Amino acid sequence: MKHAIITACDKKYGNFLINHWYKSLKDNVNLFNIDIIILDYGLSKIQIKKLLKKNIILIKCKKNGHITSIRFRDIAKIIENKEYDQIMSIDCADIIFQTDLDELFSKNNKSLRCVIEDHNHSWASTIVDCYTNSIFFKKIDAKKIKKSLKKKNSINAGMIVGPKNKFYKLCVDCYSLLKIKSSYGPDQVAITYLLYRDGFTILDKKFNYVILSNKKKEFYIKEGRFYFNNGELISIVHNAGSKAITRTIKKFGYGKKRNILKKITYNVLKSSKTIVNSISKK
Repeated sequence: MKHAIITACDKKYGNFLINHWYKSLKDNVNLFNIDIIILDYGLSKIQIKKLLKKNIILIKCKKNGHITSIRFRDIAKIIENKEYDQIMSIDCADIIFQTDLDELFSKNNKSLRCVIEDHNHSWASTIVDCYTNSIFFKKIDAKKIKKSLKKKNSINAGMIVGPKNKFYKLCVDCYSLLKIKSSYGPDQVAITYLLYRDGFTILDKKFNYVILSNKKKEFYIKEGRFYFNNGELISIVHNAGSKAITRTIKKFGYGKKRNILKKITYNVLKSSKTIVNSISKK
């Protein structure tokens, strides 16, 4: 059976999707037997025209909330009656592909798989507290989430892969769990809670390398490509950050003249996490 790679986008990130996300995927990943599905939450006419010329499935979706939350509703609708084996949900605005992904789809394919962020539990707890002490979840759910995720590392929701039936349930449960669906961030907490609750397999960080979440700098950039210090090419690079100022790579994208580490931003953000961890331990 086929697999599906699904992402969601609007016109703000549509050009990056076309010129970097899709191009890096097409150049580096064997897409035989894989459907590429793009959820359209307001792409421009020009972006749509360009995408329709490519080998993708473009689906118009209603944007009545934040994309990071409502995408789970629409992914569930799309895959419910489709005969897919594995489903991958992946961000599009801050991700590039650098190697083939056959191992990602074939290994441990009976379970949901994802990458755990490599930072101290205290930082993860700070994020959980931020969202469970607000309006994003029902009080009874917030209490369960907070208790469940105590001393657990965050799961990055920017790339999750798994068998269709389990992925469908994850999407339905996540959308149902979120009380407020109009803000950035609570989906990460919801996904982390649900995966710890129902079970998952931890992936090698190379399949969703979140630059800022690792405890130490263990990569280098050469001719626009990201490598681990041992010379291994990183499969999926994730320049995560809620705003441009918090993203640690300048000119992030796919190409030899792209990707410059913003050393000051990187070191400041690293230091801030260290401070939070130190305070939390006291």
